[in-house]
Amino acid sequence: MALSAKGRQNVKRIGLVVLAVVFTAIAMIGAFPVGMFRGAIEERLSAHLGAPVQIGAVGRDGIFSFKPLITVQELRIAQPDWAGRGNMVHARSIQARVAVLPILLGRAPRMEDITATGLNLSLVRDRDGRANWEGREKTPARDGDEGRGLAGVAIRDGHITLRDEKRSLTLTGSFKADGTGVRAEAKGWFHEALATVTFVGAPIVGVASDARYPFQLQLLSPLLQLDARGASVGALNLRTMSLDIRAKAPNLKYLDDVIEAGLFGTRPIDLTAKVRHSGRDWFVDRLSGRIGSSRLVANANVLKRDERTKIDADVHFSEFGFDDLSDAEGKAKDAAIEKRVGPRVLPGTRINLAKVGPTDGRIRFKADRLLLNSSAFRSLAGTIVLEGKLLRIENILAGMSSGRMTGLLEVDQRGGVRHPKLSIDLKFADGRLETVIGSKDVTGPLQGRVALVGSGDTIREALATADGRAGLAVEGGTIKRTFAAVLGQDLGKAIGAVLKDKDAEVPLRCLVVGFSATRGELIARDFVADTGISLGTGRGRISLGSERISLSISGQSRNPSALRLEDPIGVGGTLSSPTISAAGEPPGSKLDGGAMISAVGKSIGRALGIGKKERSFVTPAPIDCRAAARRVL
Repeated sequence: MALSAKGRQNVKRIGLVVLAVVFTAIAMIGAFPVGMFRGAIEERLSAHLGAPVQIGAVGRDGIFSFKPLITVQELRIAQPDWAGRGNMVHARSIQARVAVLPILLGRAPRMEDITATGLNLSLVRDRDGRANWEGREKTPARDGDEGRGLAGVAIRDGHITLRDEKRSLTLTGSFKADGTGVRAEAKGWFHEALATVTFVGAPIVGVASDARYPFQLQLLSPLLQLDARGASVGALNLRTMSLDIRAKAPNLKYLDDVIEAGLFGTRPIDLTAKVRHSGRDWFVDRLSGRIGSSRLVANANVLKRDERTKIDADVHFSEFGFDDLSDAEGKAKDAAIEKRVGPRVLPGTRINLAKVGPTDGRIRFKADRLLLNSSAFRSLAGTIVLEGKLLRIENILAGMSSGRMTGLLEVDQRGGVRHPKLSIDLKFADGRLETVIGSKDVTGPLQGRVALVGSGDTIREALATADGRAGLAVEGGTIKRTFAAVLGQDLGKAIGAVLKDKDAEVPLRCLVVGFSATRGELIARDFVADTGISLGTGRGRISLGSERISLSISGQSRNPSALRLEDPIGVGGTLSSPTISAAGEPPGSKLDGGAMISAVGKSIGRALGIGKKERSFVTPAPIDCRAAARRVL
């Protein structure tokens, strides 16, 4: 339907009014008195930072411009209440060329050619990680947000102080940014050692926001020497950058104070790495160097997804020593425990996961050569899988001088429990008994298994409460004739073997030792040694809490003996220092000359008919070794 003449006239009037409003708005923006914004700027900044903000004055150049030069005089941002007195930021003046037309489109104004004069920064972070520069609410980077570099920034006469209690770092220094580049230098303390931090970068003035920006950062201290050289995409855009890093320190914990990755104490480190940062993600393309005597090559991706950290890494040690993962403080604690409770075999490695954050990971590790003295273990490989408070070490493969150990270790602290649950299921196969014990007095193919579940903050504490089982089996080996005679409590054959040929051997048909574990007590359920001339059986227990041994071994010769030991052989002491006793002495008593004379005296007395009546001789039946092995394995 066509408009009437009056309708067309009204449309023209409305259009002219709209155009007038638009042109008026544009004119007002171009000539807006920015001083009127001072109160609003102070209010918004104060609310965001959680600290009072004061501005002396706000002005602009000229009467009309869509890119006016805005000047802020005497900007002061006070410290948050928790950070102490004084100002977090004080600038005598800040000038910036501001493009105001984006305001018409509902966007924030764009700033260019920023110049700050007399800029003083006082940065504070407490032990809990609360930082005054983060404001009331931290705003994490969004996925895919690679940030933007600074463009056209100049800083004259800048000064900075940093008190970072979480990093144990305190610094005071100066910085500037002009046409010659960016330079900052500060001195202070890292823990209780002197430290110097320097930053050198290319000029920011006249650089595009997405241009390659080279820089170098150094921290020099007796506790840490850190050198990082690289470039960001855009000036000082720390969300997208590539770095070559070299770090040397007497302890890995000092490097962790800076990078905050949750690392542990170690022996001295010397590491180099090629690292990339993109958005919220880190990529370690190559890490190499040494920790103590251990040499490694590694790579890792550390991704931030759905407010969780996800790690995927490969770590390859050409040489690896477990002692390298313990610093002087850890060794001192172990020494104090050993002094209090005596030498221990079971490791005191801490397994509590309470401080592990929202982190998932899969780390494949391999050690070609283990730096262990007097150990049958030669190499180690496996996969560490972390799902928050659940840690699994899967596909464990430990190469030994003979045989291999495979299995699984799991630490579970889900559900807010105070102490984690440790589950161990390890199998040993294709080994040799003589290799494990380090002696050819007893030989044979060896199999074994340990399946235990317990709770505690360390491996030692968890095993002290463990339930489960442990066992080993040998079928078809050899044993010194002397030892076989002792197992059968045949004193006559033992003395004869020593006098005739102390190195003579007899078959070891079967050796099976099986324990059931209840609340950290290993109780012998199957304990038999079947040799060509004797049959020995055992009973007793081993405490995983105290590591004390209380076992007794009784035996019978396969042939009648006129001179036999009357009392069982006792095995006592601790796992680190076992002892043997005889002649009815308590298990663990020293096997000295008096005990031996007593044992021989009892045997001779029985042979002469003194004492208890001799039982009739019955030849012991052979053991079904495979059936016995199945029970314990």
